[in-house]
Amino acid sequence: MLKKYISFFLLTFLMLSAFCAYALPTAPLIGYKQDMDSFLTSKLVNNEPITYCIYLGKPALEFTNPQDFDDTFKLAVKLWMVHTSQLIRLTGQEKGMAPVLAVLEKDPNLQLLPECDFSRYPAESLKFLDFPPSGKKVPTADLSVFVEDSFFSHLRGEKELEAFFSYQSHPYIVIPASYYRVNPSNIKMFGDKAQQFISLRKQILATPNHDVKQINTLLIELMKVLYESVDYNPHSILYALQHELGHAFGLADQRASADNGDLIHGTINPRSGIMDNFTTYLTCDDADGIVLLLHEALNLHHERFSSLCRDGIKFSGGKEELSAPKKRVIRAGANKRARTYYPQTATDGVYLLEDSKYVSTYTDEDAKKIYYLFDFSRMPKGVGGFQSQQGHMKMLDVNNNPEKRVPVGEHFSQLTLGPGPAHKQILKEKYDDNGQLLSYTLEIYDEEVLTETRTKTF
Repeated sequence: MLKKYISFFLLTFLMLSAFCAYALPTAPLIGYKQDMDSFLTSKLVNNEPITYCIYLGKPALEFTNPQDFDDTFKLAVKLWMVHTSQLIRLTGQEKGMAPVLAVLEKDPNLQLLPECDFSRYPAESLKFLDFPPSGKKVPTADLSVFVEDSFFSHLRGEKELEAFFSYQSHPYIVIPASYYRVNPSNIKMFGDKAQQFISLRKQILATPNHDVKQINTLLIELMKVLYESVDYNPHSILYALQHELGHAFGLADQRASADNGDLIHGTINPRSGIMDNFTTYLTCDDADGIVLLLHEALNLHHERFSSLCRDGIKFSGGKEELSAPKKRVIRAGANKRARTYYPQTATDGVYLLEDSKYVSTYTDEDAKKIYYLFDFSRMPKGVGGFQSQQGHMKMLDVNNNPEKRVPVGEHFSQLTLGPGPAHKQILKEKYDDNGQLLSYTLEIYDEEVLTETRTKTF
């Protein structure tokens, strides 16, 4: 019977999560340190209290209240945990992931603080708060959640803000009340569905994480209610909380234009999840990300497991195992970057980079995007074009710093400027295994006619 319930749960979940998305692979945030007290995944592993505070501005009080929002916050945390544990059990990996399940099926130690600490913010900015702080000293929370419109936009010098998570100094979540107004518990907006949501939220929060069968039944009912009310609404406050909590646990944004560096984290090819902008429900990709983070926090860095998406992908050392080369393509406007990873990339750090981007000589700032070995003096002024390159790169620090990379082997680059093209340069370089340039040949063309060849050996 349990298997039947879980199978139906997955089917429901996949139906609700099937909205097609172009996202980068699940990737932990670069720069997180496991020893930081407020890194929430480590807190879960150690069953330490996670303190949090909530500040609701006046616009937020039009569609929620402190108790309602607190219950939704707790629900969002719980959904990340029980969703992942359900998929682990569904894929039959309970034994191999026993340490991860032990964390996920233990109720999180969430402690709400009565006030948020504003002492780290400029005193002159506090006047933009709807309800100024009392002035008394209050504890600093592990995570501060603000639902308001003016304070952070003033601090950042912007008129409008989208929801975001910041880990600078102290971690906080900012959710603009003017944008994320769709509240599944809003009876005026959703009527009976809101009443059902409130009832299910209460039952889910009262059910221990380890009560697998009951949690599964309640999740199926919750997904049905959400599907019939907020559906895929990106203005849902529950969605905003789940997405930003994903950052607080340690996951990076998965937008199509985002480039999370040259590190391999999770899968190489795109998969949809709540960390992109195209689905408002947790998916198997999100669950894979949490498992990878928990392996890090549990010091199980080299654990091997199968993706919870059941797509044949296996992970080892936090990275996708490869039996053949795999390409990852990132597009942003006119720019395109492709990386081809090989089965040994996780150990030797070598991948193939293909890069094409728009460049111009309109301004000095634009011209800085042009590779320095091209001859600037021969370039027509005030024109644009494309610069492309192809060659193998090597990550010197595979696990931590994506900027520590060097070119190796032979590289081919081409610069084409002006209409026609009016001007073209082709650069062929050769590097040793340490990234040192051994030699290069530069060919300069004018209207497709080769006018000069320069060769240099070091």
